[in-house]
Amino acid sequence: MSREESLLWSDLGFSLLRVYTTLQREEKGFAAQYQLGTPHVEVLYLLSRLEEKAGRWIAVSRLYPYLPITQPAVGRILKHLAYWRYVELQRDKSDRRRLMVRLLLRGHKLLEKVEEMRAQTLRRFFPHLSPAQLKGWVEVLRSCTFAATDPYHVESSMGIRS
Repeated sequence: MSREESLLWSDLGFSLLRVYTTLQREEKGFAAQYQLGTPHVEVLYLLSRLEEKAGRWIAVSRLYPYLPITQPAVGRILKHLAYWRYVELQRDKSDRRRLMVRLLLRGHKLLEKVEEMRAQTLRRFFPHLSPAQLKGWVEVLRSCTFAATDPYHVESSMGIRS
């Protein structure tokens, strides 16, 4: 790799870190308005990506591979989300050891607000990005985000492969 190409990659990496920092700060402030933290929003987002049909039950165990936190921590986040009526929890009727979760309408509505906030923030950084270019970026990054089809364990941050 040439020095010029290496510098370009480095500039891109630094810029992406700045974008991420801004997104993280704004999402944290947004979540706090609803008495939630960033991990709560990330779990809601993950649930929305994993549900095959709105309101369908999902085994909580399906979330574990995507999150960089312990299973008890996931349970605490889900209990908090259930308390605020963003999700509903219930034991599987055929196997009481299995906990099921589903995203409620209130959770979907909150996610719509999060999506709008994220879109506004990113539009500030990329004002001239066309819909086709945006779709291209999403496709390129699909392998390292929640949008990927295969589960993976995460070490560094929620939803991003290590």
